[in-house]
Amino acid sequence: MTGVARLACSVLALAGTVPGPAVLAAQEVRSADPVVLEGEVVDLSNNVPVEGAIVSLPGLGLTAVTDSLGYYRLDEVPAAFHTVRVFRIGYEALEAVVPINGAEVVVLHLTPGAIPLEGIEVEVVGLSELDWRPVGTSRQAFIGPGEIEDLRDTFQSLDHILRVRRLPQVRYIPPVQPGGIPGDDTSNGCLRLVTQSGRRVCAMVVMDGVPIDPATAGWMYQTSSHDIYSLRFLGGVEGFHRYGDRGSFGVIEIVTHNR
Repeated sequence: MTGVARLACSVLALAGTVPGPAVLAAQEVRSADPVVLEGEVVDLSNNVPVEGAIVSLPGLGLTAVTDSLGYYRLDEVPAAFHTVRVFRIGYEALEAVVPINGAEVVVLHLTPGAIPLEGIEVEVVGLSELDWRPVGTSRQAFIGPGEIEDLRDTFQSLDHILRVRRLPQVRYIPPVQPGGIPGDDTSNGCLRLVTQSGRRVCAMVVMDGVPIDPATAGWMYQTSSHDIYSLRFLGGVEGFHRYGDRGSFGVIEIVTHNR
């Protein structure tokens, strides 16, 4: 995320809305130097990022597809009012006119919608059951209770789990020694996003919904695997949306059996 994009957040929760003539006329004014349109597409029902959504500016012929964190980006957009369309199978189509000035992150909310598929059987799995299914690939940023249960038989702490179960786009730095070394932010263990910027900042640690002070967060990596229910790692974009600037370097969310 750029520093400019963090200034504000413009949220749209409209589905299938067609603006009136007065609003559409505003698209023809206030043009300026091209700016960047970026933001996130999320599910209106649960606020989870939507991957593979098609975001387009039909008036300009520009299109982008959201990544695994729901993030999209469109460059060289004239600063003005533009019609934005979003399409994703399983959701109602979204169309709305929004002001684009390059100083706001535009978050687009999609409403889930049923789509008839002739000749195809669809199995609906509850979230609680899905959590218990092993993810089956190290590319997943979520380690559910089913996988944790398999890992705890062999690995006794969060540190041991992260040494063998890699998370996507993350480098894990194991603890140097119990208690760490004063002044060394990696001595207690650290998760770092693998980025081209080369910034050496540890990911934020959140346990049972409570952010842990960076100076003492390292001891979380010594948590017994028998106390852990699930783990989730958020990348910089999603981490920023949920926790602000501190979350922009990544966030590891730990849920314990004591929650």
